[in-house]
Amino acid sequence: MTRKVSISTENKISLPPAKPAEAESIAVSGRNIHGTTAFFKTPEGVELSAVVLRVERFLIVIEAHQPDTWLCVSQVLTGLKLYSDGQLLYTGRGVIRNVLNTGAVYVCEVNLDEPGLFNPIKTPDNGTTSVLDACAAQFVRWQKQATIRPEFKAVVLDLHSYLYELKLMLERIEIAIRTHSLPDREPVTLQVARDLAPSVLATIDALHERFEELAAQIPPEEIAAHQVLLRRQLHPLFLSAPFGHRTYHKPLGYAGDYEIMNMIHRNTFEGASLFAKLLHFWLVSQWASKSVRNRIAHMEIKLMKETTRVLRQERPCRILNVGCGPAREIQNFMSAQAVASHADFTLLDFDQETIEFARAQLSDIKRRHARQTRFQFHQLSVMKLIANSQRTTKPIGTDFDLIYCGGLFDYFSDLACRQLVEQFYNWLAPEGLLVVANMSNHQQPFSRMVEFLLDWHLIYRDARDMAGLAPKTVPADQSSVVIEPSLVNLFLELRKSPAN
Repeated sequence: MTRKVSISTENKISLPPAKPAEAESIAVSGRNIHGTTAFFKTPEGVELSAVVLRVERFLIVIEAHQPDTWLCVSQVLTGLKLYSDGQLLYTGRGVIRNVLNTGAVYVCEVNLDEPGLFNPIKTPDNGTTSVLDACAAQFVRWQKQATIRPEFKAVVLDLHSYLYELKLMLERIEIAIRTHSLPDREPVTLQVARDLAPSVLATIDALHERFEELAAQIPPEEIAAHQVLLRRQLHPLFLSAPFGHRTYHKPLGYAGDYEIMNMIHRNTFEGASLFAKLLHFWLVSQWASKSVRNRIAHMEIKLMKETTRVLRQERPCRILNVGCGPAREIQNFMSAQAVASHADFTLLDFDQETIEFARAQLSDIKRRHARQTRFQFHQLSVMKLIANSQRTTKPIGTDFDLIYCGGLFDYFSDLACRQLVEQFYNWLAPEGLLVVANMSNHQQPFSRMVEFLLDWHLIYRDARDMAGLAPKTVPADQSSVVIEPSLVNLFLELRKSPAN
């Protein structure tokens, strides 16, 4: 069951701009290095350069003048190289953790991997930095580590201690499991995991709640040092879980890819060891993961209701899914509802691997359940989607009865989201419905562990923020903000008026 949040669209004009605090407060203070330039590739393979405004050991702030692309939080910048006066300062990857988009200029905070920025060390006649200077710099870095808040350090070390002892105990259990016959080992392992899960998850949850409370108190300028401590202590443990490993490394160049969504949907024990299985299960049991499953269920209901509504007009329902991912809600809809034969889907995603996965899954379900559902797939980025809106001919058509977007808005600025909402609303047929989702971090805090540990950053919005994305031309009685049972996902739902 979903709950509606009373938001009057008549008050939208008086609302302050609905920007998350983090996206509005990218500081450009700190150590500025003149003449420092960054070079990198986006997940779409676009090569870009940017001016570096601020440099820290594990963080840079860059300014990019790139009107032909979109940068968003949790994007991986591959092949990132930082040069200052011809000197290479860093090579590796970066992950965008914050974006300020003015429409012509992007200012982005970018996390760097360890060892972070470096200087060549002279030993003794090579390089530019003497060993004494390098040692002095290391001492300064250690002093910063030494100023980490004691309460934060304690909870991180408590979590490490508990998980490490748990890992040793589970390894002994696995030795005992190997006395079973080969066919019985996996079922026995899963039964042990199910038996242990309630107490293990409860312990980690208690430490996690304390962590979220303490991490929320850390000033922005101290986050990097605290983040490094946590990753050094917990990465060797958490990245053994498939969900933790894929989320942190982001093999497709961005967080929340189709396989991560599949893991969340499966919601079970996965991993090469009993310890990995339990940690994986904890990760896919968190509030953010619960909300993804609730979002799929919410969208599935919308598919059924809107297809049934349009079927009364004796025609198929035209549905546009933007940022389709694995299209789990469509898979469920087609498997369970015969009315799915009266739906025509257009699915968009910028990643070809994701499209091919969704195509294969949906084609198989269509065959097995003898559905008449029709599909079109388009590989389009957000930038191309917005650019196409300015053209007379629309490559994906218009007059859709239902347009929905499940996971895209969590990564893009208000500017991009407003443009997309207005565009989608214009593409609706009379009486059509637009549904866009966004996560909220207000009722169920969970974001700090996700950001510190897995480098997964989202733009969180509340009900006022979501209402502020609606075009001013939408009548108040045709706009609502809905929240699902986990109190994490918000849905902006806009119904187009009937034709005159």
